[in-house]
Amino acid sequence: MKFLILGLLIAKPLSLYELHARFDAGLTHIYAASYGSIHRALRQLHAAGDIAQVDEPRAPRNAKRYAATGQGRGAWREWMGRPQPSEDSEASMLARVLLLGVLETTAERKDVLLALHRRALADLAEIRAVDTTLGAPGDATATQRYPRATLDYGVRASAEMVRWLEQLLGELAPDEGTAERGSGHR
Repeated sequence: MKFLILGLLIAKPLSLYELHARFDAGLTHIYAASYGSIHRALRQLHAAGDIAQVDEPRAPRNAKRYAATGQGRGAWREWMGRPQPSEDSEASMLARVLLLGVLETTAERKDVLLALHRRALADLAEIRAVDTTLGAPGDATATQRYPRATLDYGVRASAEMVRWLEQLLGELAPDEGTAERGSGHR
């Protein structure tokens, strides 16, 4: 969750309250976050030097806003490009795709999507390798049918993740990065 928060703070400075509101507005489908867990993540990021408190003259009284530091941006970029096997695959992929727009170029976005795609393919291969002696799809006994149904769901969900990432890769405009760098310099 701390890298999701860090990515949000790269996009714009936010307070604890604003971060919590973002989670309540839909991010809880990726990561569940209470005020306490968000506050803890902010303290950890601040202690590590990844974020700093920013002064904003128009901020409400006692509203501390935080923004990513250069160090934090570097740590976030590294996290974006290196999905780890120890992470919850679906949550970490969704968080990274959510934050793709924070990256500056299409090439960076493509690199992240390719890393996610490799991870999704590995996850799919791993779940397909699960012992299929749990029962065949047509088995009549509950002790055989439901474990098989659960495995089937996992395979379908993993295969859909692979297809979704392939679709996102296919939607990247080949010249989008050039347009982004060239805008405003005519």
